[in-house]
Amino acid sequence: MPSGIEYIKYLREVAQHYDVFIVESPNTESVRQYLSGEINIDQLLYDIEYFNIDYTREFYKALREFNEYGIDVIPVDPYSVISVGIRIKAMLHNLDYKSLSSDGRYVAFMELKIAEAHRAYNSALLRGDFEDAVRWLIKYARLDAERIKFRSELRAREIVKILRNLGKPHDVLIHADHYNEVLVNYLGKKLMCMPSVIRLDDVACKRLGVRPLIHPGIKLTNNYVYGMPMNKGEEYLLASRAMIYALLKARIFGRVNRRMLGDKAILIDNSLKRLAYRLSIDDAKDIFRKLMMPGSIFKVRV
Repeated sequence: MPSGIEYIKYLREVAQHYDVFIVESPNTESVRQYLSGEINIDQLLYDIEYFNIDYTREFYKALREFNEYGIDVIPVDPYSVISVGIRIKAMLHNLDYKSLSSDGRYVAFMELKIAEAHRAYNSALLRGDFEDAVRWLIKYARLDAERIKFRSELRAREIVKILRNLGKPHDVLIHADHYNEVLVNYLGKKLMCMPSVIRLDDVACKRLGVRPLIHPGIKLTNNYVYGMPMNKGEEYLLASRAMIYALLKARIFGRVNRRMLGDKAILIDNSLKRLAYRLSIDDAKDIFRKLMMPGSIFKVRV
């Protein structure tokens, strides 16, 4: 499921046909309290990680609605629970690496490496260094691919336990991010059957009459996840396109209310993806240079 507020209405339409919704959210006390109505969203936000506050508010609002409508909402994201616990201990200077489980040590190592790559990428952006930014984006995507595989494995283990303990037959919807194929493959092996996939991006684009596109960053990461061969030139071009797509998307959507845009936001995003895939390296460098100029204003036809 894409993390855009404009997709929540499509999630509501799909979820109403199921009686169990296994959501990619940490199974913590605060999340359970929010779903049951014991605390409000502002209290919940103190205890969870999020990247877009508007999307997070709307997403968890929908989860509580599902719960109230009689849909059994079950949060499952062991990786997030482990990483948040490690981060809190580190902030309190109470982290004993040796006391961590094998899963915990791997999560700590992975999060450290990803954080280093993210900082280096942002530093390159601040310096306006195109080549270094692309290099660190590639490094980040490679690390993220490993995290995705491990995170999906942890989720699959827990989801299989939940499904086996449900008892009577249920219609179950499992929430996953862009990299849902990894989770589907793990579940298929453990359940001996292949779950069907509903992609909200496909649902929305079909209704809007446009061809769904995977944005370059997801395609790059998926290539690492599945070991798809790329030569250095292909890798560099795809990473360059991914970076420009991300920068343009942040520039455009950072100045508008996506809630007010609704489906128009999906169409704009789709246009940005098509633009990104048409870029050459020189095109990407030119747009990057303009974006990095202080107070730069230029037009992009979408």
